[in-house]
Amino acid sequence: MGRSSRAESLGSGQGETKERTSPPKTAEDTPLEPAPIKREASTAYVERRRLERQSDWSYEEEARRHPTLLVRRTLRSGQRVRYYGNVVVLGDVNPGAEISAGGDIIVMGWLRGLAHAGAEGNDGAMVSAFRLNPTQLRIGQYIGRAPDGGEAVLPDVPEIAEVRDGRLVIDRWQHSVLTAAESTEV
Repeated sequence: MGRSSRAESLGSGQGETKERTSPPKTAEDTPLEPAPIKREASTAYVERRRLERQSDWSYEEEARRHPTLLVRRTLRSGQRVRYYGNVVVLGDVNPGAEISAGGDIIVMGWLRGLAHAGAEGNDGAMVSAFRLNPTQLRIGQYIGRAPDGGEAVLPDVPEIAEVRDGRLVIDRWQHSVLTAAESTEV
C-alpha cells in the first residue's frame, strides 16, 4: 500500500479495526512552502518602490517641462538654433553662429559664437562647454562679451557660465562623476 498522510482503518476480517498511520515524512517528501513574508521588509520594499516611481515621475515631469534639443553637428557662421527648452550641441559653435535657448546650453566642443541661455527670462540657466570662448554670452537678462584682443585666456578644461549674486560668472566645471569617484577611492 502507498503512503498516506491520513490514518487508515484496516480490517482483519473479524470486525475489529486497527488504526495505522503512515511512517513519518522525510524532508524529500514534504512540499516546499513559501516562507512567511516579513512585514517590515515588505513595507520597506513597497515604500522604496513608491519612492522610485515618484522619482521616475519627477524626472519625466521635468523632461516634459524642459525638453531638450540635440544638435549633432557643428554650427557654422550664419547658422542659428532657437529652442524653447535646453540645447545640447555635439560639435563646435563657430564665430558667427548663434544659439538661443529657453533653458540651458551645453556644447560638447568649442563655443566661439553667441550663446543665449534662459532667453525667456530664466536667470537660473547655465551655459557649459568643453572650451568656452564665446563672442557674446547671455544668461537671462545678463550679457557678457569676450575680452578685447589678446587678453583672453583660452580655457584648458570644461567651463560653466552662470549667474551668481547678480553677476555673470565663468568657472571651471567642478561637478563630475569621475571626480566624485576618484575622491571616494582610497
